[in-house]
Amino acid sequence: MATAGMVHAEESSYHFDDRLLIGSGLAGGSLERFNRADQVDPGTYLVDVYVNDVYITRSEVVFRAAADGVAPCMRETFLQQMLQVRAHDRARTGDVEDVCQDLAARLPGMQFAFDAARLRLDLWLPQALLRRTPHDAVDADRWDPGETMAFANYDLNASHSSVSAGAGSDYASLGINAGLNLGLWRVRHQSNATYSRSQGHANNAWNSIRTYAERPLPHWRSTLAVGNQSTEGNLFGSIGYRGARLASDDRMIPDSQRNYAPRVQGMAPGKSRVVISQNGRKLQETMVAPGPFVIDDIYGASYGGDLEVQVIGVDGSVSSFAVPFSAVPESVRPGYSRYSATVGEALLQGDGDERRAFTELTYQRGVSNLLTLNLGARLAEGYQGLLLGGVLATHYGAFGSNAIFSRVEQDAASALQGYRLELNYSKTFQATDTTLTLAGYRYSSRGYSDLGDAVGPPGIAVPGGAGNDGSRHQRNQFHVLANQRLGNYGSLYVAGSAADYFDGGQRDAQFQLGYANTWRRLSYSLSLSRQRDCAGMQNDAGFAPTLPADRARIERCPGRNTLGLSVSLPLGTSPRAPVASAVASSRPGGAGADRYQAVLSGTVGEARSTSYSIAGGRGGAGEGGQWSGSVQTQTPVASLSAGIAGSADYRQANVGMRGAVVLHREGVTLGPYVGDTFALLKAEGASGSRVRGGQGARVDRNGFALVPSLSPYRNNAIGLDPQGIAADAELVDTERKVAPYAGAALRVEFKTLGGRPMVIRATRADGSPLPLGASVLDEQGVAIGMVGQAGQVYARAAAPRGLLQVKWGEGVDDGCRLPYSMEGVDATGRGLVVLQGSCVGSADERGEAR
Repeated sequence: MATAGMVHAEESSYHFDDRLLIGSGLAGGSLERFNRADQVDPGTYLVDVYVNDVYITRSEVVFRAAADGVAPCMRETFLQQMLQVRAHDRARTGDVEDVCQDLAARLPGMQFAFDAARLRLDLWLPQALLRRTPHDAVDADRWDPGETMAFANYDLNASHSSVSAGAGSDYASLGINAGLNLGLWRVRHQSNATYSRSQGHANNAWNSIRTYAERPLPHWRSTLAVGNQSTEGNLFGSIGYRGARLASDDRMIPDSQRNYAPRVQGMAPGKSRVVISQNGRKLQETMVAPGPFVIDDIYGASYGGDLEVQVIGVDGSVSSFAVPFSAVPESVRPGYSRYSATVGEALLQGDGDERRAFTELTYQRGVSNLLTLNLGARLAEGYQGLLLGGVLATHYGAFGSNAIFSRVEQDAASALQGYRLELNYSKTFQATDTTLTLAGYRYSSRGYSDLGDAVGPPGIAVPGGAGNDGSRHQRNQFHVLANQRLGNYGSLYVAGSAADYFDGGQRDAQFQLGYANTWRRLSYSLSLSRQRDCAGMQNDAGFAPTLPADRARIERCPGRNTLGLSVSLPLGTSPRAPVASAVASSRPGGAGADRYQAVLSGTVGEARSTSYSIAGGRGGAGEGGQWSGSVQTQTPVASLSAGIAGSADYRQANVGMRGAVVLHREGVTLGPYVGDTFALLKAEGASGSRVRGGQGARVDRNGFALVPSLSPYRNNAIGLDPQGIAADAELVDTERKVAPYAGAALRVEFKTLGGRPMVIRATRADGSPLPLGASVLDEQGVAIGMVGQAGQVYARAAAPRGLLQVKWGEGVDDGCRLPYSMEGVDATGRGLVVLQGSCVGSADERGEAR
């Protein structure tokens, strides 16, 4: 068991001997205790506290007598709040009084050293005793809720088509994605409108897709949403609903904690360096104190490949061990939970859109490195569904399984019930560098039904048949995706799926084998696929076949084989060099089924804001030659596109415009688009300055620009490029960091200096230079510059002539007045004016300079 104690300093070069004082009036003391450099008398000292060589705070610490000299003692609140020590078991229940505690008993394995001369207290605490804050965590106090704003993204497209054998047709669509932010509430709406005209007939349609309001609940790490939305569908199938949903928001978790990764635990015999790697790639390196350690903020790991852990001591000793790491999409990091609670009306598609009151509850918990637990329930009128499952992560891979039991009330006297079993598997075989990304199997019993199968009165489709809408009821489904890396020889992949159905003999299957590699700058891939889809092989009544003759016809459903080749080659080394690519496909044995296409694409302009594409090819049997061309350009206020396409008997032309409009308290600002979380940037006088990462956005003449997308709950760097800014303005700062709430519309202001730039080579009245670093103020007392080397004053002034104040202290004589005049003076590059001047009088005097 680890012990706690004091790390003794080396013996001092001096030596006290109490025997030299025997018989004198100075005897009776104990000077020999100072023969150790770490000697300190009991008492209270103001010391610098370090934990594992990291400075924490300066605080008063009590030292009490101990068996081996003295030892520090600290209060529980100090240990938890300042030193980030995990709460004591009794402290969690309130049984520990906040009194000075013996650290040796409170913190097993703790060591300390006190340097009395430097008043430095070093504590070495086992890493497992400390609360760990993820390195990429952003404190919730820094999350910015943004301001009240309204915005709308629009996507407008129009096309005209004509054929040689008939009249032309027109089509237009307008998509709207709008929102309004009020405090922490976000209101969102999505809809589209369409117009079509063909053969003299015109049709108009408006479709409201969803409207909802939501707000974050940071203390619960959750989000509340009310309105029309869809369930996630990660455990149960996704359905649309109108109601309310309270659910975990994983975006509030730091990236290093968000995705699944196992917890690494070990023991450090002394102060050590822990290195964690996966597939030969180092993920993390951490210094730990002697004793047990826990590392639970691993970030950047792939879903396949065990973790290799090395514990390297200061003496060079190395111990290593492996931690199994395989996962499927539903794996949850140990110690974390996800939940959702949805209540409302399910919007079921069928013979008339039917609404049914329903409730859905899901819960997932990362119990340990080995186990993730899944629970769920979906309840509606006449329907009950229960889910139980989880993920088991082992040396042999990750096994995921969910079982769903359903019960459908058909009438007052009977009910239909069944189950669905899902199995998933994922594993990376490191010896051969083979990744079985996901293999899955799903079986549904004849009586199983999902709530989404509810159609028409009474609303529930009858499993085991086609259902009221002619849909097929699936029995088995299997899919697999595997990848084999071949080093410098590229990679090989295999993908396939198969499914069959009840009461029909239908079997769908598809298989694909592919190879990809790069030779110099040429990228190429080969693929072979086979597809067998009998979905359309129905009987004359339109339902799944039931007669023996129909089933025999299904069994003879032919498969289709396709060979594919694609190549891509940049035509130059410049980032703006065009790229030539070609695609060819062939169906062996299928006459006239070969297809070919060649494409030339690229970008133009220094900012690469304009892209183009030219394509030509030949289609399958009877399609003949085809060609197309398109161009898209990104302007500061919108994205514009145009294209044409045609063949021997067909022509089409289309145009498009996409952009965003943001309404804020100072007016309206246009931009290419805005995401759900964005920023309105203000830099008064910086018109023309480009927004870094702003998709071509620039500061407009009113001083505003849009930063289209930000990552919620993360540090985002927002920058302005001064290139392109007007000559009479200068940016004081060019980058800001913000951490927005999800859905926030931030307002970020950059300070600018306006006026014409000038350099005044100034001296005092006696000819001596002005003090370096002295402040330069305008006539209103606003700081506009400072004094540089050799007394040169750099400043910006809006007026062509005036009086500046130079101050280098608070005294009356610690300043002077500097008149200037730019009239009739030629400017250098960027409008810089160079002047000579003499600073006279005192800074607070008024009148003309003498």
